[in-house]
Amino acid sequence: HTIFGSAMHETIQHFLDVMYNVTKKQALTLNLEGMLYDSLVEHFTNEKDKMEGRFPCTKEELDEFFEDGKLILEYFTKKLDKLYSKSGFELVAIEQILNAEVKPGVNFVGFIDVLLKDKTTQEYIIIDLKTSTRGWNKYQKNDKVKTSQMLLYKKFYSEKYDIPLDKIKVEYQILKRKLQENTDYSIPRISKFVPANGKPSVNRAWDGFLSFVNNVFGENGEIIQTDFPTNKGKHC
Repeated sequence: HTIFGSAMHETIQHFLDVMYNVTKKQALTLNLEGMLYDSLVEHFTNEKDKMEGRFPCTKEELDEFFEDGKLILEYFTKKLDKLYSKSGFELVAIEQILNAEVKPGVNFVGFIDVLLKDKTTQEYIIIDLKTSTRGWNKYQKNDKVKTSQMLLYKKFYSEKYDIPLDKIKVEYQILKRKLQENTDYSIPRISKFVPANGKPSVNRAWDGFLSFVNNVFGENGEIIQTDFPTNKGKHC
């Protein structure tokens, strides 16, 4: 899952880089399937090296994920205009790093997958790509730990570049490997999810994160306890 997620991120991010910084026509000529394949092999090899020669997955599993990825990329290019518009938008960054001190010895570090700017409204859009087996259900969408990631990105980006919170939007793009069968509804391979991200939601996310930091780390960043209550999902 991690190998696939990394490979899909790199493939789509490269496409968007070419689309916004060169031309859309040039981006559509890219061999995305070949790029995905090469990236899967690279990440598979890196993981195997870390595991001292043991295989992180079987060839059959990697083949299955590759076939799923091809379907996602096919949908991505067919529905490109619904997912990304070049008209009136600019690509600000790919893998924009956020590194902010929370307290002495403790930093928040994150990477924004895709950062766009609406040139008309001057609003910024933080996009996070999430690979998923069958998408997010209502439990995942209501999981505040899962959605807090983007709210913290919004807070730290706002503070780093002095941009008002109301000028920053957040959006998850969920890339599904498998689609539900035997249904009368057309299910998109890629769907968007925008969590509540107004100032009260950002403040709640920050309070929860800070509670974790203050309970686990001492005044100088030393770990003072490792037993911290978690939000246990229904699978637990």
